[in-house]
Amino acid sequence: MERKKRSIIYLLPIFSAVIIVCFVAFFYVRQMNRTISDNIIGSISEIAEHDKVAIQAYIDDCWEELDALAKRFESFGCKTIEDVERHMNLECASCEFNNLYLVAEDGTVYSDKYVTYTPNTDDVNQSLELLSYFKGGKDKVIVRFDDKVEGEEITRESILYGVRLNGYEVDGVKIAALMGTRTINSIQDNMVIDSFIKNGKSRGHSALIDGSGNYIVNINKEIYLNKKNNLYEHLSQSESSELTQEELKQKLEKLETFGFYHSHYEEKYRELFYFIPFESELDLYFIMSVNEEVFMEQMRAFVAMSMTMLVLSIVTVIIMLLLVMIFHNKNIRIEEKAKSQKEFLSNMSHEIRTPLNGLIGMNHLIMVHIDDEQQMEQIKEWLRKSHSTSNYLLSLVNDILDMSKLQAGKVDIINEPIMVESLVDEICAMQCDNIQSRGVEFIVEKDIAEPCIQGDATRIKQILMNIVGNAAKFTPKGKSIRFSVCQEKKDENHVVTIYQCQDTGIGISKEYIGKIFDSFSQERNKNASGIKGTGLGMAISKLLAKAMGGDIYVESELDVGSTFTVRIPSEIVKEIPAYLRDHGNEMGEAESSLDLENKDTKPAKILVAEDVELNAEILLEILAMEGFQTVHAQNGKEAVEIFQNSQPGEFDIILMDMQMPVMDGCAAAKEIRRLEREDAKNIVIYACTANTFQEDRDMAIESGMNDFLTKPIDVNMLLKKMGRKSK
Repeated sequence: MERKKRSIIYLLPIFSAVIIVCFVAFFYVRQMNRTISDNIIGSISEIAEHDKVAIQAYIDDCWEELDALAKRFESFGCKTIEDVERHMNLECASCEFNNLYLVAEDGTVYSDKYVTYTPNTDDVNQSLELLSYFKGGKDKVIVRFDDKVEGEEITRESILYGVRLNGYEVDGVKIAALMGTRTINSIQDNMVIDSFIKNGKSRGHSALIDGSGNYIVNINKEIYLNKKNNLYEHLSQSESSELTQEELKQKLEKLETFGFYHSHYEEKYRELFYFIPFESELDLYFIMSVNEEVFMEQMRAFVAMSMTMLVLSIVTVIIMLLLVMIFHNKNIRIEEKAKSQKEFLSNMSHEIRTPLNGLIGMNHLIMVHIDDEQQMEQIKEWLRKSHSTSNYLLSLVNDILDMSKLQAGKVDIINEPIMVESLVDEICAMQCDNIQSRGVEFIVEKDIAEPCIQGDATRIKQILMNIVGNAAKFTPKGKSIRFSVCQEKKDENHVVTIYQCQDTGIGISKEYIGKIFDSFSQERNKNASGIKGTGLGMAISKLLAKAMGGDIYVESELDVGSTFTVRIPSEIVKEIPAYLRDHGNEMGEAESSLDLENKDTKPAKILVAEDVELNAEILLEILAMEGFQTVHAQNGKEAVEIFQNSQPGEFDIILMDMQMPVMDGCAAAKEIRRLEREDAKNIVIYACTANTFQEDRDMAIESGMNDFLTKPIDVNMLLKKMGRKSK
């Protein structure tokens, strides 16, 4: 029902968008015939603007090249004007300018041809009063340079470019500007002269004219050195024109952008002339002429293209709506996750601070009353509570570390033979007292067809302990918990083991049941307000089950109860190993542990490598209480030296911290294994570290250590590995 409702929410905006787009398309098609001509003119305008921009870019390149030349002149460090002229001559030979000029602040012009022009001294050279072009504070200039100078290659077809120089001085002469000339035909190479070509015939042309209507470059790509070809003369031969010559002249003088139609006597179609002005100081106009035949073809093509684009637009709108809705839902989930993380951190802060405050308070009371014999029983009670609180704090930290490792994919699943019934019995034994002490009935049911399977007993226990432990916490007195196991055989070699925990407790709300396996999630329930937890247990269990190829399912109803079902697929072990068949898992573990109990009559001697003084003091005291002899090394190097100087067989075990100064535990283990003595290869080395990730375990094994113990060290686990029972 929820999925159907969500689908309707997705489809409704899509249907609405399609209806709106179709409605708009209807009116769009009706208006298309009216606007098609304007659209084509707009396209012509874009093409014309493109060509005009290309020419303008060419002009800008000329200015930039002059700027670069000016910088090189300054870097040359010329001492005299002759040096400057020599460098101008060299630069002119290697650049695209026909002539180069340096203009002094007094108007004197120095050329690349080693000729100096002094203003107001030679009537022939009046046109070389170049400083006048920079009046009005101009920094860059571009002008038609049409004069003829005797002995120079300056012709009326040239364009003069110039840039102002600031602070450039040579031999006491202050230079105001650098200028250069290029021929006009260099511009035509930056023009797309012909356009709208069909079957080799051009139906669109571009041209350049000056402010007087004279062609600089006409449709035939010719240069008019003497300005004999004129736009007005061309238009005077028209059969019809939308503008008179006077109207055209006025528009050119005003630097307007405009277009108009005209036709010649012998031409079948009319022609559109489109005009775009350059900057006022350039005094040039760009013209594009297009045959009306192009309009008709463009209209048909535009209609087809528009309809195609309309269909694509509808599809695009639908896709965009879907993407918006997907991202919207994703953002909602991200916000919900951020909110749950914030709540989790708040909960964790409370969960951690509360027992910490208790520990600090009880330690304070113990220190105050430590010498008061009348308070001895109370001190023992405070110590028991401190121990319980410390274990709770450790469980909080373990949950967080387990979660981080699972999410990072750093937890390895170990498949080895396990007895299903023994595993279930262990869970029941560990939880029975906890459940029955709460006044809750505990029922266990077993229907096991394949007693031995491949699996990770530790991880399965972790999942089941979590589920059964939760049932115990959330089931009130007088209710019941039913823990059952059965199997579904898939084929001759594979079976699915189903673990189910059913309680008649407080249940889970419908709103929360979908989030119960989320990270950082914990339901707020008035009936469970006093129950502690990180809110990570179920998320960890879910990830572990997935890692083993299985899954967890939950069914629940408030005030009725909950049922958790764990399904783990496994391979069937047809020949049960002897250590499992005869003695069970516990005996198997005992056989793999180090048996020091019956080694000989003398106490076992242990080398403890630990750099933290408090940790070493606690561990040494515990081992002494258990009857072991101990020697303490403060770093890895000292541990190697102590072992090297000991008698062969003197030490039975080495407890090696991994992170120590001078030399770390892995390096120390490698050094010990390389020693030329028999016991160096055989002595048992346990890694003792707060690092709990898989790569840390791998590093310890690769360095030559036998096993791995995590801090804080579980004394019972340590003694179990050493083949001892706590006294």
